[in-house]
Parts: sequence; C-alpha cells; structure tokens
Amino acid sequence: MTWEKSDLDEQEGWKLLEPPLDAAIEDLIRMKGREGELLGRDLAARCQGIAAAVKRIEDRVPAVIDVTRQRLRDRLEELLKDQEVEYQRYRLEAEIVLFADRSDCTEECVRLRAHCQQFSELLRSGEPVGRKLNFLLQEMNREANTIGSKSVDVAIAQDVITVKEEAERLREQVANIE
Repeated sequence: MTWEKSDLDEQEGWKLLEPPLDAAIEDLIRMKGREGELLGRDLAARCQGIAAAVKRIEDRVPAVIDVTRQRLRDRLEELLKDQEVEYQRYRLEAEIVLFADRSDCTEECVRLRAHCQQFSELLRSGEPVGRKLNFLLQEMNREANTIGSKSVDVAIAQDVITVKEEAERLREQVANIE
C-alpha cells in the first residue's frame, strides 16, 4: 500500500466532498426528526396511560372507603352487641375517619396528573429536556409508591403497578432523548 498525494488543493477537494456530506447530514437530521416524532408519540401515549390509571385510582377510593365503612360497621356491631348504640356510632365514625385519612391519596393523584401534564409540555417544548423528564419520572414513581403504601385495595394496587411499569418504560425511552 502506498500513499499518493493528490494534486487537488483544499478548496477543490472540499467542492467534491461537500455535496455528499451535506446530503448525509440532511438524511441524518431527517432520520433523527422522524425518530424523535415517533418517540414523542410513544412517550405521550404512555403518559396518557399513567393519567388513565390515576383517574381509575381516584374513582376507586370512595368505593373502598364505603366498603371499609360497611365492614367496620359489621365488625363493631358484632363486637359491641351489649354496648350503647351511641358508642358504636362514635367508634365506627372514628375508625372510618382514621381509615379515610390514611388511605387518602388525593394529593398524590393531583401531583401525578401535574407531573404528566408537565411531562407532555416538556416534550412539546423543542428544548433539550432529557434530565428534566428523568427527574419528573422519579417524582412520578415516588407518588405511585406513596399511593401503593396507602392503599389496601387490589384494584388500586394493580393501577399503581401500571403507573410504575409505564414510568419505567418512560424512563428507558427518556434515556434516548437529548
């Protein structure tokens, strides 16, 4: 193998190299644009999945409290058959209030919805948002964990798992965002 110096000067060489290089760069930019568009749609759909799960959780909480109220009422009636009715009512309401307070996940659901909205806004911003999205996903996961620890309902637990799965998928995809 031998090296031969070309008689082309730098400007002539650049004139030969510039058109195919420009075409390759344009192709790369178009490809990244298409990839970004598809990725953005996927991320938005997953965020909507999280929002739908949060809505189901919010809708389910009152029913869980009602079921628990009835269960506590039945249990107290059985345990306190010989006690005054007023005491039973007071005790029952106190237990229901304690349960409702411990299982109230309104704040977490509100924050999760707000995080989803902010996530979508960042996706549309056109700026480098990878780190911001990653931080939001950490917050979403934290809220889901809190809801899961507050809930004793299987349906809510399943929705919490859905939120966490989607957040993990989002986190994996966000790693590809600049």
